[in-house]
Amino acid sequence: MAEIIMPKMGDAMTEGKVVRWYKKAGDAVKKGEPVLEIETDKVNLDLEAEQDGTVGEIAADEGQMVPVGGRLATILGAGEKAPAPSEPQRRATDKKDSVKHTTGEYAEAIETKGPRKDKSAPPETTAAAQPPHSTEGRQRSSPLARRMARELGVDLSGVKGSGPGGRIVARDIGESKAPAAPQEQSIPLSAMRRTIAKRLSESIGPIPHFFLTADYDVTNLVSLRGQIEEKTSINDFVVRAVALALRKHPNVNASWGEEAITQHGEIHVGIAVSTPEGLITPVVRNADRKTVLQIAQEVRALAEKAKNRKLTPNEYQGSTFTISNLGAWGIEEFTAIINPPNVAILAVGAAEARAVVVERQIVVRERMKVTMSCDHRVVDGAAGAEFLRTLRQYIEQPVRLFL
Repeated sequence: MAEIIMPKMGDAMTEGKVVRWYKKAGDAVKKGEPVLEIETDKVNLDLEAEQDGTVGEIAADEGQMVPVGGRLATILGAGEKAPAPSEPQRRATDKKDSVKHTTGEYAEAIETKGPRKDKSAPPETTAAAQPPHSTEGRQRSSPLARRMARELGVDLSGVKGSGPGGRIVARDIGESKAPAAPQEQSIPLSAMRRTIAKRLSESIGPIPHFFLTADYDVTNLVSLRGQIEEKTSINDFVVRAVALALRKHPNVNASWGEEAITQHGEIHVGIAVSTPEGLITPVVRNADRKTVLQIAQEVRALAEKAKNRKLTPNEYQGSTFTISNLGAWGIEEFTAIINPPNVAILAVGAAEARAVVVERQIVVRERMKVTMSCDHRVVDGAAGAEFLRTLRQYIEQPVRLFL
């Protein structure tokens, strides 16, 4: 017998969510065939059978959160039979199900204490009214499903269970009720949104931020970009410029530690990418060793994978500096929250034509504002200003980016 368990897809991952089952108990599977889809804080991926056989126990419902290392299913080999769960095991499963988040209208449940005694169950759930899939003289349903049924006035005898063996789960109760009014809806937290909230709370509180803003002339950069036939963006040039500037300022390409500050030997630039569920930062590794065109191709490939939740941990972990660009949304200037363990993040605004004074004459130039958020424990004001001055040289004289 083989087990399918919740994998650990990154250092920060503690649990994952079951999105959907492709197989049900009793189905035949071949080695390498997808059995279920899971959602982590960064990606969605299929988990495959590690041997030929038959799906035995399915230990988690769709929508259920499962800790890393937790059993999801078993695959039985030829001649093997699924062991019948003991009463304590069944109780533990029901208790675990009662505190898991679901994809229905309810996102949280209160765990019931003590032995399970459902004295308030409606009379329709007596043995005489049981459907064919009843067990032990009562209809099979999770504690959360029964609680929701009582609160919403749902008759369990009229609900078809979608859980293992026809067991009624919370989602079935939610689907049996009319949808909420269009002015109000409850959206369960995704694993990604939970992680974003946790990471930002770890950043803006403990990290002492300060902000530096610079206004760059990008007229030459915009002109140069227009002369390149390959598809590039202003941000691709900024990534290259930042990487070269970090070479000269290793104190910005660093991480804070309780015992020491680490200055990284390699330059890995994270790019904030918007997805339907939130931001994720795919990483351009060794960005200082790549051309603008190489960066452009890599960023587009990473962004596409990010939006489809197909990034691997190596593609979104390990950045040493981060860039967030809202210029495409017409944002002129903003501040960004540092992405730990980085000690700085660059917020890039829109490049736009503005009337400015050059040699005491009013002329129209392309200008762009950037704001660097700095961790004051590592980057002092003067150090941050020096970095932005070096970055200005690369941005305003973009030929340097091709040398």
